[in-house]
Amino acid sequence: MENKNTKPEISFGAAGGNNAGQHAKRPVRNVKRPAPPPHQGGTVKNVRPDVKVSPEARARISEHQAMLDKALDEMDAPAAAPVHSREEVSAGAARAARQAAAKQSQSAPVAVDDRPVITPRSTSAEREEARRQRNSSDGRKKQGKGKKKKKKLRFNVSIVTGLSIAIVIICTSIVLSTGAITVGMEYLGINKSEQEITFNIPEGSSNDDIAEILVKNNIIKNKKLFKVALKFNNDPVLYPGDISLAPNNSYADIIEKLSVMRESRQTITLTFKEGTNLYAVANKLEKKGVCSAEDFLFQFNTKQDYDIDSRIVHNEDAYYDMEGYFFPDTYEFYLDDSAFNVTKKLRENMQSKITDEMYDKMDKMGMDLNEVMTLASIVQAEAGTAEDMPIVASVFINRLNNPDEFPNLQSDATKNYIKKVIRKAETSTAMVEHYTNVYDTYICFGLPAGPIGNPGMDAINAVLNHADTKYYYFCNNLDTGEAFYAETYEEHKDNLKLAGLSE
Repeated sequence: MENKNTKPEISFGAAGGNNAGQHAKRPVRNVKRPAPPPHQGGTVKNVRPDVKVSPEARARISEHQAMLDKALDEMDAPAAAPVHSREEVSAGAARAARQAAAKQSQSAPVAVDDRPVITPRSTSAEREEARRQRNSSDGRKKQGKGKKKKKKLRFNVSIVTGLSIAIVIICTSIVLSTGAITVGMEYLGINKSEQEITFNIPEGSSNDDIAEILVKNNIIKNKKLFKVALKFNNDPVLYPGDISLAPNNSYADIIEKLSVMRESRQTITLTFKEGTNLYAVANKLEKKGVCSAEDFLFQFNTKQDYDIDSRIVHNEDAYYDMEGYFFPDTYEFYLDDSAFNVTKKLRENMQSKITDEMYDKMDKMGMDLNEVMTLASIVQAEAGTAEDMPIVASVFINRLNNPDEFPNLQSDATKNYIKKVIRKAETSTAMVEHYTNVYDTYICFGLPAGPIGNPGMDAINAVLNHADTKYYYFCNNLDTGEAFYAETYEEHKDNLKLAGLSE
């Protein structure tokens, strides 16, 4: 039976030898342990004195104590590096390098350079060949990169091309749908005027001629669409004669009305002299049974959809906005017609008289259309003959160009307009006074508020092509119509005597 008070047997054999350092997990360095006291009397410390120890046990204890002391001393001493031969060192270094390379190859890809290595012992030819191969390799890499970029560029161009095609398709669809809507609205007469227009279709007119007449009178806008509509309606016979149609009539309604035989409406031919005013024109139209004077004055002075209307710069003090724009001529009117039809005929004729060349001359003179027509109406009333008109026009233009010395035009014709038109048409005394101040050229400065009549082509051209003179005065012999011109007031007083206008 083993003594419980004795320590268990511990083997420290593994602590010595060449492999001692491999089993020390946490070696303790430089720790000084106290040396055990020497044995006295052959006794062992830590053994109770009252316990009897056999000599064999005591020997074993001493042996174990010595082994323990030796192990502790070896742990306290620094570990001596093992001595290896040169071959062992080289082999170990090679193994370490291979292990490191293996670990690196597992953790990251290795870039392989296939370019030849130039060693110090290589010949010049070998070095040159190596450089050539390296440059060729670099060129291939750059070419590869360029191909990738070019491929990416092709991808972007494809996207842009696709988007462009999509946009074109969308825009084309919008245009086609918009065009279809426009054609449909035109065929049905949507958003067009409801004013009826009366006109004549001459004998022997073909379908093309009738389509042209319809376009000219603003009944339709699309001749081809009208011809297609005729085909859909089995090409009916279209009869000549007078007819009243409105732009808001559908193409089907227009064809139906043209397919019915009509009686010709009665007409009347009227001639208007140069210089006539709108008040007189309105009364004549009513007296001859064309339309009422009130309706005519209202409709004629309303802005119409013509180019000439857009060119007129109106004076807010003008008595009639469109005075001066009734071209005196010979006209054929339908009896019992609408003021709209009458105005349409008159406006179209007036617009045809003023050419682009005439507008260019106005621009060069620094005058607008309304100023030219206002001055032309005065020249029309003041000049005795067409030959005198350019000289009479020069007198007024010279005064207009010298406003400091001649602020007033002093035309007797403007006084006559107030007397024959404004005082007859205007019922308010206050308004008569107001218009007198803006029309009487002995009172107002420069041109009056608007034309005082409707001039003919001779008077209009006389203003645009006036004579170059230094005259500021003129007068006429009322019996013979002879004109006298003067540069000064003294000369003018002498001319008044010669014309029989003063003693």
